[in-house]
Amino acid sequence: MTDDGGRDAQSPAEERLVRYLEDLREHPPQPDEALVGAVLTAARWQAAVRPYLGGVGLIAGAFAEGARILIGGRQRR
Repeated sequence: MTDDGGRDAQSPAEERLVRYLEDLREHPPQPDEALVGAVLTAARWQAAVRPYLGGVGLIAGAFAEGARILIGGRQRR
């Protein structure tokens, strides 16, 4: 919000925001049970798979680095 020396004057955009936030405070949105379930399911399997994907990424990076060294070592300058 604007800082004009302690006065309470607000721009029209700030007034709209305050009204919107007051509405949101009075009537908070209710979560959809299906959406909550889908998000939790996705988070669980991603958390379980993440360490393995990180390992695969490291191995792929090592192979790529090895190929770069082999190819780079054979080039004449």
